Amino acid sequence: MSQRNVLCPSPLRFLACAVFPIALILPGTSLAQTDTTGVDSATVQLKPSFGLGPGMFAFYGDVGKDHEGYSPLVTRVGYELRASVPITQWLEGGIYVLHGRLGVNERSLERNLNFESRITTGGLQFRYNFLQFLNPKRVVEPFVTVGFESVEFLTKTDLQDDQGRAYNYWSDGTIRDIAEDAQNAGDAVLIERDYDYESDVRESNLDGFGKYLERTWAVPVGIGARMDIGNGFDFRMGATMHFTFTDLVDGVTDQSVENRAGDAKNDRFLFSSFSIGYTLPGPRKKKDPKSTLSGEEIDQLAWAGDEDADGVEDVSDLCPHTPAGAKVDVNGCPIDGDNDGVPDHDDDELNTAAGAPVNARGVTITDEELLKAWLAYKDSGNVNVVASRVESFGKMKPAFVPVKRVYVVKVGTQVESISEDLIQKLLSIPDIRTVEHGDTTFYVVGNYETIPEGLRRELELRGIGVEGMVMAEENGRLIDVSAETAEARAKLEAPTTAPSPSKDLIVRVQLGAFRNPLSRNIFEGITDLVTIKGEDGLTRYYTGSFKQVNPAAEHKVKMLLKGFDGAFLVAFKDGKRVSMKEAGAKLTGKEDLRNLPSGSINKSLLRYRVQVGTFVGNVPMETMGKLIEMGDIEPVTSSDAVRYFYGKFTDRKSADDARTAIQAKGFPDAFVVGDMNGHIITAEDADGLMAQP
Repeated sequence: MSQRNVLCPSPLRFLACAVFPIALILPGTSLAQTDTTGVDSATVQLKPSFGLGPGMFAFYGDVGKDHEGYSPLVTRVGYELRASVPITQWLEGGIYVLHGRLGVNERSLERNLNFESRITTGGLQFRYNFLQFLNPKRVVEPFVTVGFESVEFLTKTDLQDDQGRAYNYWSDGTIRDIAEDAQNAGDAVLIERDYDYESDVRESNLDGFGKYLERTWAVPVGIGARMDIGNGFDFRMGATMHFTFTDLVDGVTDQSVENRAGDAKNDRFLFSSFSIGYTLPGPRKKKDPKSTLSGEEIDQLAWAGDEDADGVEDVSDLCPHTPAGAKVDVNGCPIDGDNDGVPDHDDDELNTAAGAPVNARGVTITDEELLKAWLAYKDSGNVNVVASRVESFGKMKPAFVPVKRVYVVKVGTQVESISEDLIQKLLSIPDIRTVEHGDTTFYVVGNYETIPEGLRRELELRGIGVEGMVMAEENGRLIDVSAETAEARAKLEAPTTAPSPSKDLIVRVQLGAFRNPLSRNIFEGITDLVTIKGEDGLTRYYTGSFKQVNPAAEHKVKMLLKGFDGAFLVAFKDGKRVSMKEAGAKLTGKEDLRNLPSGSINKSLLRYRVQVGTFVGNVPMETMGKLIEMGDIEPVTSSDAVRYFYGKFTDRKSADDARTAIQAKGFPDAFVVGDMNGHIITAEDADGLMAQP
């Protein structure tokens, strides 16, 4: 035994050495870890975990011919005890001890060998949980393990029965007390094995190996799965193959004599187990020290004082944070001598007539200014709540905004569907766009400052078979200017031949084809949108106009990032749609251009929200207090108003429930809207998108 301790420490001593540094880590301490996945660094709580469970040993070596025909789950029983701590969020380190028995009974015409070995191992092990590749909300956590261990084995064999008679295996398959080739073999009697492994293999020295060490090193490699079962407990199951550095666990090697000889491979054994573990909780939060003051003393400390120095104690001050120097009444509120709603210290007109409307500085508002303010209110859209205070009209729109007139060529009008041939002709025009007015969609080309320029483009389009008419465009509206164009046509010298139409390739991005039209708000920021409803009843949306495939592909990527999952490229030339191969595109993968998606919206970007209200000007303090109490309120500012939205819900019912609760809080006009990647749409449009396949 002393010789054994010099070259290879026992598993228990090895385990004690390994435990010492880990034991220095107290429960609840932590280490700052750098997440190699690129995620922000996190602090890992070093909370020790302990586990205990049974398992089954299976042996793979010289005896039993690599365990052929045996199940690894129907062998000898063993037990595992482990302790571990997290090193990072994805790596765990620990120590463990295994103890049990493994053995094999080999019975054949060539040889009859058996052994049973008492195994004790102890070592270090690391567990990796695939955090970077799995869903964070996973229930079952797969893992792999690797480690290094010390193995102690004590191997015995069953050579005699309980009466001390040696086993002699006869060719007829029986076991007798005398050898089959002995002179007195006729006196042999049948005996049976008692499976009592009484003979020490090393001491028997059947192969002349002498006093070899019954200790070795091994490398365990395993797989398994872990599942949290609540309250700090977890369940683990797995299988670990232990690759030893010796071929003597079964006492047989390639140097054994006669038919006992095996191969030169080292022995190994499998441990299949399950265990229950428990993780110690982290340190408890320190309780706030209790005050030794009485309730009255605490109230006196809390309420004593005059924060705004207006002469009124805070406990009685109904208007805290009064500006320095402002005159206040007995309640601490600034004095408003003319009762116009603006305190005297901010009032530039101290003698306003009773009932006259004023601006934020207390100055009387004229009738013209009131009209401008009302127009600003109307333009805000979906107004639910408008502040009643006069400061609401502090920001006015300019009295006159000049509208620029440009001239375009109207090449089509769509109320219902249009033919596929016409669609392809229109999409072959590089600068075509749509102007929508009510239920009608107008297709226009160009953007010219003079009528003659428009007339020249009209003639060019006629050369490719597209009839058009010059019209004026003002603020998104088309205006008939046929009288002006007639006069210009007379002055314009007609060319003898029509201009040759462009033969250039046009590549566009089709955002999708939808059974029901989408809300225009979804396409906010896409200024070159072309909308066409075909004879198949689908409404298609296009953006971009490129003469080369590569820039069109870059534009497609931008559209995918905006949530248009069904976006793909289409090409047109000479008024006809052509394949992407003809357009010069090259396939880089297994994509089949014949099976392009018809269109879809990334519904993971779609949410329902509750629009609580819209405010022009300042929000009353009482209303603002209610908004703050709700939490999860987001203000969205436009040029003339601020809208307040509550929550982000993945289904309509949750949003409707939230709307009902908000209405009960004093916002009766709250309603549900949709939010598509930051663009507000109607709830009905959001329902339609959710219903898309």
